Order: sequence, then structure tokens, then C-alpha cells
Amino acid sequence: MKTNREYKRRFPWFSASLGIVALASVATLFVSGQLNAGQGEFGLFVRQVFDRMTSAQAALGRDGLYDVSLADAGHEDGLVVSGYPSYASASLPLVRDQRSRAVRLVLSGRQDVSVDAVTALRVTVNGRRVMERVLAPGQRDFTWVFDLTEQLEGAADARVGVQLAGDVSAQVCHSDRSMGAVLSLAPTSGLEIELEGPLTSVRDVLALTPRQVVIAMDDGEAWFELATRLGARLNRNGFSVTMINLADASAVVEAGAEGVILAGSRENLQRAGFLSVDERAPAGASLWRRAGHTMVAVTDAERIDTVRFLTSELSAIARGISVNPVQFLSAEGPSVLTLDRLGVDTSVQQVADRREWRFSYVLAESPQGRVADAVGLDFRLPDGPTGVTTVAHVALNGELIDSRRLSGSGQNRYRVDLPTARQGLVNDVAIALQRQRDDGGCEISQQRYPVQLASDSALLFESAQAGQGFTHLPERFADGVEVRLPDVMSAAQRLVMARVTADALALFAPSNAPLAYVFSSTDNGRSGPVERPFLAINNTPLNAQAPLRVYADRLVIENGAGVDADVRALSNLTLLQVSRAEIAPETSRQEPRFAPGLVVHAIDDAPSMRGAHLGQNPVAIIHADGVAMSPGGQGLPSAIGFD
Repeated sequence: MKTNREYKRRFPWFSASLGIVALASVATLFVSGQLNAGQGEFGLFVRQVFDRMTSAQAALGRDGLYDVSLADAGHEDGLVVSGYPSYASASLPLVRDQRSRAVRLVLSGRQDVSVDAVTALRVTVNGRRVMERVLAPGQRDFTWVFDLTEQLEGAADARVGVQLAGDVSAQVCHSDRSMGAVLSLAPTSGLEIELEGPLTSVRDVLALTPRQVVIAMDDGEAWFELATRLGARLNRNGFSVTMINLADASAVVEAGAEGVILAGSRENLQRAGFLSVDERAPAGASLWRRAGHTMVAVTDAERIDTVRFLTSELSAIARGISVNPVQFLSAEGPSVLTLDRLGVDTSVQQVADRREWRFSYVLAESPQGRVADAVGLDFRLPDGPTGVTTVAHVALNGELIDSRRLSGSGQNRYRVDLPTARQGLVNDVAIALQRQRDDGGCEISQQRYPVQLASDSALLFESAQAGQGFTHLPERFADGVEVRLPDVMSAAQRLVMARVTADALALFAPSNAPLAYVFSSTDNGRSGPVERPFLAINNTPLNAQAPLRVYADRLVIENGAGVDADVRALSNLTLLQVSRAEIAPETSRQEPRFAPGLVVHAIDDAPSMRGAHLGQNPVAIIHADGVAMSPGGQGLPSAIGFD
């Protein structure tokens, strides 16, 4: 009778080795893209099995994970790459002060590849390749999972790049390489981070805060001011802010809400059910926990410097469970805004026929709140090949304002004037570079050449030209603004007015503008007179001129001859109007002076003004989130001037 030892000794090692070699060969072919090229049934079978395995893998171990999605990083629509070559990227934050058991990149989405094209996909993280494959023709959904635990150890963030390369078939003679393939990554794609313990630093909590932020504020005027200041600065940083009462925060957190920031006294935080990570933490910002969630809390309503610090780039040094900035003043903005500061990629690009750069600028974040005079462009072009025409185009807010042929190679430096009348509070600029062969055809292969929009390119603020309507206010608010609010608000009104105040400050008041909050009594919607630039929420100063009058849910439009419109039973509206307050002269010989201002009325659950185009017009009615109309045909002046 044979023993177990004899069985082990006769194990078929040779056959097992052949099996391992065969599996390794299949894996090598798959990674290199040969099996995924879709040219054979076996290749398609292996690819489908692999995708089912990775799809199942993404669903494992959801408990205890921190998800950082593309949507959390500001890419609400995900990432899309189309044509050859095309590239898209996103930067996702990582945890630095707590060890990670695992970090996985999960990419899900859909691909559409033409049967007459050969398409290769490359995925990189922080410049290192994690996948490269030839994509199969046709439409299909995918989910890919990559373990990046070792690769991302010690990194502050993960810059994920997706690049399509390839070409259409030689039988298809077409000059547009945007055809051939489209690959879209879902907004839920991103990182799964599994930690060894809870978050232990202010900077890690802030880094993982999603774009949808909830501020839970305590009762009282001081906490209202702090919450709106914090909300305005978060809005400027690209976050969307919602306000709730601190008493309701515990239930919201237990329901699984992410991105909650607490603003309340230590006593009321404890009364609401939150536990401090360190009972001896100084005044300022510290970590608090509830139901397995770790949040940042500001526990002193007088510490405005804490708000400035938390919303600045220096928050990355807050490595402890608390931070105590006793004084923090933001530096004055530069006299020019380089495109690099606005997020434009100014590195060398490999361009075959077209490259586009896009950026946005906000008047409230420009030097002294001024409108831009021009954009200075510095292109670096390659020397060759011959027979190529290079054309550059500039569009402002969807309108083409400049198109010119660039000469020769090397440096091409010029300026494009930005029309004041085309600018709004928020402006989108698109710069496109096209390279077209003068002759040739499908027999000539298309090569890529290095092109650069250099870092010297910038927005220019050279003159003192002023905007009109809404675009005039940021400059007038730069030296200070009085925030005028009713002293009596219901609980529901308080939350809506806090959100609307934060939105208005982000759009109209430069970040360094001194703010003075005044809670004033009102009589039929009128508050006391003002003598300096003002932002009035749900009230109109007694000495202010405003064509729109709001009485609860009633809107009255007045002109010089009388009432032009009277509409009642309105709901869910945000009304903005440029105003000015007449200041009585100190002596009879002096001319009257005027203080510029903005009057905002929030009716019921007022929609957000973020995303609405507010430009030269003096009045806007926002009837849905980011959707505005201007009742310019109702006898209103085209603009309200200032003396």
C-alpha cells in the first residue's frame, strides 16, 4: 500500500509547470492587448471572464472604506476621452496621517470603439503606467480594479490619467481623428481607501471632503456669520454648500451623509451627540466623531481666522487633531493672474492636429474685483514640418473673439482683448490650437509634435475699466461691504438665508474684502439707511433705490411712471438687483453721494445662484438652480450707474 509521502513524491510537477506557463502566456497576451483586440472568439471570452472577475472584486469589502470619486474631486460628469490622441486626468486626494491597508483604483464606464479603428488605452497614476491595452471594437460597459497600495504609499494625491491612442483604418480617408473611439469614466469611478483606523488629522478630513458640503450651524447671530463666511469661502473653492441646524446634524450623519462640517460651541456639540477626539483641544478647529464618521468642527464663533485658514492652501500643514490659527490674513492677489494659477496645463503637449485649453475666472477673485482687459498668450511651436498652417482661436463665454494664423516656429507671443460687455461674474475661456497640413492625403501618416502654451500666459488687468450691472459690484465691494440681514427669521428662513448669503458673498465680494454683519429690524421689508457699499438679504435699506419690491410672496416691478407689474403667490425664487443708496450731503453745498449695493430676496426654498450667468444686466430672477432670467422688457433701466 502506498503512503501519502509516495503520493506527494509522484505529484505531476511537469504538467503543473506547463499549466502555469500557459496561464502566464494568456495573461501576457491579455495585458499587451492582443486578446482584447477582439479579433478572435477566445480573446473575447478571456476578456469577458476577466471583466466579470474585476467587477465582482470591486464590490468586496465595502465596509470600512473611504471612497474618493471623480465627482468628489469636482468632475461631476466623470471623464471623457474621444478620438486620437486624447487625454484626460483628475487628481484624487489620499490619506497621509493614517496607514492604509489597501488603496484600489476602480474605473467603471463605457467604451464605444469603431470596427474600422485600432484603439489603445493607457491608464497612468502619478506618471506610472498601471494598464495599457488594445480595446475591442463595439460598445460595452467595463469595471477595472487596480491595487495601488504600494505604488501610492507616501503620496499626497493620485493623479489619474487616461489616454487614447490609435488611428482609423487606412480604408477610411478622413482628416478628423476625433472619430474612432469614445471612452467615458463614470463619476463614481475613483479610489477605494481602506484604513487601519479612523482619521486622525484635520488635513486628512478636509482632503476627503466631497464637493457637496453640509454646514451644521449653531443658534445665534455670531454662528450665522461664521457659517456664511465659511460657506462663501468653500463656494469659491468649488464646493456646493447646504446649511442645516446643529440640532439636526446627528441624524444627518447617522443617515450616512458625508462632508459635514460643524460650527458650534463645544457644549452644544456634545449636547447634539458628537464626541471630541481631544477634550483639551484649543479653540479653533478640531476633530469630532459620531456614528463612525470623523468631522472638523469650528468651536469659537469669533475665530474668523480659523475659517480663512481651513479654506486656504496652508490647511495641508494641519497634521494634528486640532489647529489653532490665532491670526491668518490672506495675501493680496497678484496684479496678473497666470493661466497656470487658474489650472491650465502649461506643460509641453504632443499635438497632431488640435489641442484645446479651457479655464474659468471669477471677477470676485481677480485683482481688486476688476474685469480683465485681455489675455496674454505665449505659444511655443515646433520647427517643422513644412507645409503646415497653425491657427489659434480664443472664445469667451461661448463666443469667438479672436482667430489668427501663427507664423513660423518658436515663440508666438500676443494679447487678445477681452470685451467688457461680454464678461460676467464667472467667465469661461477656451483657447484652441489647430495644425493643418497644406497638402498630403491619407497616405501620409499623422505625426505628433511638441507644442506648449507657456506659463507666462496670463490674464491682464492693466486699465481701470469698470463693468456694468452685476459685473461692477466686485470692484466696488473690494474695500468693504456691509451685510444687512433681518434680525427676525424663522428656523427655515435662517437656513435658506444663510445659504443665499454664502452664495452672494462668493460671487460678489472679493475674499479679502472686510465684512460687517448688521442684523436690522425691518418694517414691511424696509430696513434702516446705509452709508457704505452693502449686500442686503431679504430687506431693502430705506435710502436704497431698487426697481423690484418684494412683499412676502408678492413681486412688484416699479418704474418712474408707476407700477409696471404686480405678481402674487410666488414661490421658490431668488431675486437679485443692483441698487444704490443715496447718502445725504453733510452740507448744503455738497452733492449727494451714492453707495453701491446688491439687494437679494430669497422666496421660500430659493434656488442657488451658483452657475447662473450674471453679467451686465442689473436685475436677475433665478427660478431654478443656476438658471436666471432678466425682466429687461418691463420698463427697467438697462443699467444703474454710480457716481
